[in-house]
Amino acid sequence: MSGQREKELYESWLRCLREGRAAVLARLLESSSPDLQAGARLFIPEEGEPMGDLGDPSLNRLVIERAREKLATLYPRSETCPVSLPGGEQVQVFFDINLPPFELMIFGAGHDAVPVAKFALELGFRTTVVDPRPAYATGERFPGSRIILADRHSWEEKVTVGRRTFVLVMNHHLERDRAAIRFALNSPAPYVGVLGPRSRRERMLEALEKEGVRFEKEQLSRMYSPVGLDIGAETPEEVAVSILAEVLAFRSGHKGGFLRERSRDSIHQPL
Repeated sequence: MSGQREKELYESWLRCLREGRAAVLARLLESSSPDLQAGARLFIPEEGEPMGDLGDPSLNRLVIERAREKLATLYPRSETCPVSLPGGEQVQVFFDINLPPFELMIFGAGHDAVPVAKFALELGFRTTVVDPRPAYATGERFPGSRIILADRHSWEEKVTVGRRTFVLVMNHHLERDRAAIRFALNSPAPYVGVLGPRSRRERMLEALEKEGVRFEKEQLSRMYSPVGLDIGAETPEEVAVSILAEVLAFRSGHKGGFLRERSRDSIHQPL
């Protein structure tokens, strides 16, 4: 690859880092073929065309497919992976993955949402608070969070939920909570946490069914209600820890149990 194209590739990667867009930078580390040069790179953005060349069209295709598969998962990790070429050559490719910050979207600006938003920001989430009440959804109460003043009739216009958005429903208002559940489960959100006991959730789902709203099994599998891990939380701050611990466990594919009960020695996610 020419020096100019190499520069353009690297600038595209840096732009993704600055703008918080998802992309993969694949770098050839080792190869059993003398025709493939270590250090060759291939840039694969989540949106847009790949750029670069690893030295073999088949290798480019395989690496692009692997990168797309990784970007399609919720929380892909950077790692070195072996790749086998059709001719039998073995190569080692490092997949460097950049993801935008995950978003935590809270429907409800009550007092118990305040520590959730605060802790979520400290954990690195982009945090959004959706509520129709200007006296509650304020920058003073939720510093650092994006505020969307909107009722259920304007969510379609004002609220965008992506596939890396975790939703929390905590309006403490049955009608708004029902509407938020309906909105969130019909969105790409992978996780929809609903505050309150199981009996309240069942009443809301029954009411929605009477309105003609029925959810598929896949949609209901994304709803976590009652939301949070069972840590005996009582205060708003403790409840916030319980909720966010579950969100982190879900994002990482963990169950959220006691570490001492794990069978393997490592306490970290394997790379």
